[in-house]
Amino acid sequence: MSKKPAKNLFEDKTNVYVTECLSTNDFLIQLLLKNKIKEGSMVRADFQTKGKGQRNNSWESKRGKNLLFSFVLFPEIKLSDQFLLHIITSLSIYNVLKKIGLSNIKIKWPNDIYINKKKICGILIESQIFKKKIKRSVIGVGININQNHFGDINATSVFKEVNKKMDRSEILSLFKSSFKKEYFEINTAKKISYKEKLYGYNELLNYKSLNKRFLGKIVDVKDDGKISLMVNDKIKDFEFGSIELLI
Repeated sequence: MSKKPAKNLFEDKTNVYVTECLSTNDFLIQLLLKNKIKEGSMVRADFQTKGKGQRNNSWESKRGKNLLFSFVLFPEIKLSDQFLLHIITSLSIYNVLKKIGLSNIKIKWPNDIYINKKKICGILIESQIFKKKIKRSVIGVGININQNHFGDINATSVFKEVNKKMDRSEILSLFKSSFKKEYFEINTAKKISYKEKLYGYNELLNYKSLNKRFLGKIVDVKDDGKISLMVNDKIKDFEFGSIELLI
C-alpha cells in the first residue's frame, strides 16, 4: 500500500501561528469546519490552555519553550491501516531526535517518545472515518524542546539532554522533511521498524492492567495497533488504554 508521490505536502499550504489556543488539534479542526484547506496545512502555538494527550490526558508545556503543532492529512487509507499514521509519525520524530544528537530514544506504545526513561514527546491523532476509510486525520505533536523544569512530571527535553537551546522552527523543518518521506512511502513494512524501536520490545518489564501488575515482554504489534505481550509463556493482545507500562 502506498500513496501517490507528492512533493509539496507542507509547502505553500495554510500555516497558522497563534500565541495561545485551547489545543492546536481543536484549533485546526475548527478551521477545517469553516474553511476549505489543503492537506499539509498546519497550526502552531506557543501555549495551549487545554493541551490534549491520548485518552483525555492533558499535555502540559511551558509558554514559548516547546514545539506544539497540528497538521491535517487526507490519507484515503483503509480503516484497518489507520495505525500506520501513528507509526510514521513516531518514526519521523524518532529520526529527528536522532539527527539532532539525542540517544537512547524509545517509542512508548502507542505513540509517546521517551529518552532515558523520560517522556519527551506526545502524539494525538484524531481521524474522520467514512465508508471504512480514513478520510481526514488531524495529527497533533508536542515535543519538549527548551523547557528545563518539569516539577514531579517524568519528562525531559532536548535542552536537558544536550544542554543546548534549540531553534524550534529548525526542528519543525526537520520533522516536515522526515514525515513527508515516511508519508509518501507509507506501507505495512514500516511496522517492523516501529516495533524494533519500542520501549520494552523483547524485554521483560512491569505492566499494569485492570489494577493488576504483571511481567510481560512485547513481541509484536498488530496491524490494527494492538500490542502483543508474552505473559507467563502465553501471548496476549491488548487494546489502547487497557495496559500501562510501569516505568
